Amino acid sequence: MEKVKWFMYTVAGLLIVIPTIYVIISDTSFSSVTSNILISIAILLVIFGKLISVMDKKKENRSYAVDIGAIIGLLTVFILRIFL
Repeated sequence: MEKVKWFMYTVAGLLIVIPTIYVIISDTSFSSVTSNILISIAILLVIFGKLISVMDKKKENRSYAVDIGAIIGLLTVFILRIFL
């Protein structure tokens, strides 16, 4: 599960970095819908990665309160992005 978690984090980072670099280099822009979709997918991938981290820590009887806080915060941001 560790490899899947880091794959999700990497893809989420690339979903943010690659379009940003493209916009900076080509001096064009994406539509707001495309930007919102890419950012929302990146947030969801980070949330799923954190859920995997919580499951792994729960199996090892380690503290996972920080991960739960991150999940709650990211879910709040995700829900606000959808409805506002």
